[in-house]
Amino acid sequence: MLKYLAFSITTVSLLAGCSSTPATTVAQEPYCYTNETVDIENNATVNSSTRLECSDDPLKRAKLVGVDPKNCRPWQRQDVVNGRVKTYGGYICRDEKNNWRPLSSF
Repeated sequence: MLKYLAFSITTVSLLAGCSSTPATTVAQEPYCYTNETVDIENNATVNSSTRLECSDDPLKRAKLVGVDPKNCRPWQRQDVVNGRVKTYGGYICRDEKNNWRPLSSF
């Protein structure tokens, strides 16, 4: 009986410790990029193709939208929501005017 009581107390202690661990949420924006090519000969479409590429790699997105990945860096922010610490983040990149902007705005 004492063995079961000790097991129950240990289990409850571990579960209570897990419930007080701050939740971490890092937002990565998935995106899709479309590339279309159309070959026209004698005013008629000869060939066309559309390529849809999707990824959640932010540095790959930067390259596809014309931003040098060397000008990008991750960012993070922590907020307290309902008494719990939440961490948000993503990537920001320098634009042509040297201002930092979220990668999703390019």
